[in-house]
Amino acid sequence: MNSRRLRPKCQRGMVLILIAFIIGLGAAAFMFKMFNASSLQVEQDEKTMRVLGEAKAALIAWAVSHPSHPGQMPYPDRNGDGNYDGYSDCFATNVSFSYSFLLGRLPIRGLDPNCNNHGITVSAALGEDFRDGTGEPLWYAVSKNLVHDYNGTGSNPIINPSISNIATDWIEVVDRNGNVISNRVAAVIIAPGTSVGAQDRSSAAPDAREYLDRIVRTSDGVPFKNYSLPPLEANQFIMGEDIRRVGANDTVFQKPYYFNDKLVFITADELLAALEVRAANELKNALLNYFEPVSGDRPNGRGVGYFPYAASLGSGKDYACVTSNVAGVLPINSLAPANFTCSYSRGGGVTSASCSTGFTNINSIDMRRNNNFTSSLGSCTRSGRDCTCTGVGSCSRNTQTFSCNASGSCVANFNGTVTFKGGEFTSANTRCSLACTDVMCSGAGAGSATRDSCADPVFNTGGSQLPTWIMTNRWYDYFYYASSRNGIKLTAGSKTNIDSLLVGTGRTIIAPNSAVSKGGSQSRPSCLVNDYLDTAENADADEIFDKQSLTRVPNYNDHTYIVAP
Repeated sequence: MNSRRLRPKCQRGMVLILIAFIIGLGAAAFMFKMFNASSLQVEQDEKTMRVLGEAKAALIAWAVSHPSHPGQMPYPDRNGDGNYDGYSDCFATNVSFSYSFLLGRLPIRGLDPNCNNHGITVSAALGEDFRDGTGEPLWYAVSKNLVHDYNGTGSNPIINPSISNIATDWIEVVDRNGNVISNRVAAVIIAPGTSVGAQDRSSAAPDAREYLDRIVRTSDGVPFKNYSLPPLEANQFIMGEDIRRVGANDTVFQKPYYFNDKLVFITADELLAALEVRAANELKNALLNYFEPVSGDRPNGRGVGYFPYAASLGSGKDYACVTSNVAGVLPINSLAPANFTCSYSRGGGVTSASCSTGFTNINSIDMRRNNNFTSSLGSCTRSGRDCTCTGVGSCSRNTQTFSCNASGSCVANFNGTVTFKGGEFTSANTRCSLACTDVMCSGAGAGSATRDSCADPVFNTGGSQLPTWIMTNRWYDYFYYASSRNGIKLTAGSKTNIDSLLVGTGRTIIAPNSAVSKGGSQSRPSCLVNDYLDTAENADADEIFDKQSLTRVPNYNDHTYIVAP
């Protein structure tokens, strides 16, 4: 009897065990599903970040290897033509520029063939159809400073280190709190992820806002949109927090919160550092071709057996080599001037100045007097006590006159100080002295200044000729050149016995940063080495330079390149 009474309890126990088992299976299945979903999301995020890095590297490589305009960036693939076809879209020459032209999908097929009517050669493809972990094509925004101008002159941007000091039209990237990460961004690449909120991507070519997201800061209601552009809004992109990581207790952002964009960016400095390497290689090859005889490795060699003498720092006119000058700027001018001399004398209340080639090889002859000039004629202009003459003309005050004729002979019926400007002078004597590459003469007596030509075979011709883009973008202005032609070998860090090297000088360092060598802002062109080179070691005018691997920072951007051996 007792055993019969226990059976219902036993059955109920078995049911409870079965229910617990079923609940356990459900919980396990739920946990397994959640684990799989989480793993899938991690895999998607990892793929997205990997693809973004690959796309960034490909875009830098595309810009740096551009055959005719290195550094130039492509326009995005926009929906202005009714589709996203993978091509970089230009715009009609009769259409005013719009900042909306700078945002779209990352172009993967090169320039749109329809752009050929602009006279632009179709550019190479980016090389891969980059897609994020959800399968969406990547998006892309580019700085106006780095794209072709289809209007006006139809010009290409001049891209060299000077663009780093341009104050406008760079992209700004901020963090989740609106703090600026960089305000000199050349391009951003964005993975849009799956649609969030009210985004609708069902049309043939949806607008950017259907892919790129916005967030609003709680503290001040300021919205950050990855699809906004000037002039109505800032040229700004945000590296926000993923929607899955912003909980209900997060007070930084207004709710509902919809954001899953992921982005990487290319700064102007990153692009320029890569460009400088290409420029350095071009300059190095030109120098080696000048030095070495023709061979299988150097079919363009000239075989002179030495590196050219350098042009003077501060060269703003002829960039011609100077005899015995083993450090300075590259002697890129293939038309160096013949020797010429300018003379000065003062005596008996008369000051005279003249140049053997007239005004051909100088910019001007300047006269300074004790009192202001009151009138000027012809090719002479006055500014207070100074009269600047570039040809036939005169400056006067009452009966006192300074005048020049067509042959470059000038005379004043008073005592004054003369400056010969723009002559790239190499020496001066007695009453005349070098002031950078100009010459200033003063005091009673006579003096002269000379520009000596260099007897070297001309650099930058034939096998040593530099590419057009180097010349057009003036990359030669951003390298300091040194050789051991005087018999003293060079040193860079621990590397000794160097015959020739280049130092990439980068952009001029200006306040609030300060080059260590200068102790203040740099200025170019200049005759001072510390306006180009940033450390005491580099700027002390000896044969010892920094090693090649130093990291660039805001107050140091030199980089050493060994030419030979």
